[in-house]
Amino acid sequence: MNGLVAATSERVHRDCHAARCSKDGCSVSLQGAASTRVVVDLDCEELEFAPRRKRCDYVVVGEDEDDAWVVAMELKRGRFRSADAARQLQGGADVIDSWLPWKSSFRFVPVLAHGRPVPREEQKALRRPSNRVGLRGQVKQIELIRCGAPLTGVLHPGA
Repeated sequence: MNGLVAATSERVHRDCHAARCSKDGCSVSLQGAASTRVVVDLDCEELEFAPRRKRCDYVVVGEDEDDAWVVAMELKRGRFRSADAARQLQGGADVIDSWLPWKSSFRFVPVLAHGRPVPREEQKALRRPSNRVGLRGQVKQIELIRCGAPLTGVLHPGA
């Protein structure tokens, strides 16, 4: 383990730690994800963000013996615009950047959980380079999962 979870836990106010990822009728299962993890609710008042700063709903940091990952997660039960979701995920990535140890090693995964089917136009828009999300040199395409799905599907695809 490389200390990502411990470092994040120490830097984030305890009241902002969450047991699960669930907002407005959309949730993502953490079952099977690393048992050493911290879930941070980015809507937590104790984080004291600028009021108009866009950010995603949660950041999840996890690690096990040979893998560490950081997930920026936005939950959308209804319709969404891909550019708005990308801005929110990037805002979450920008926030978590200040909490992570400087020379830490991890995989970054931006996730958009959705409740309704995603129209083809939005699927195409999510794949555009302008809607990619970056954290410390890792620029990634947004991963789509359905509300209620396990996070492990994007953490360990094909497993």
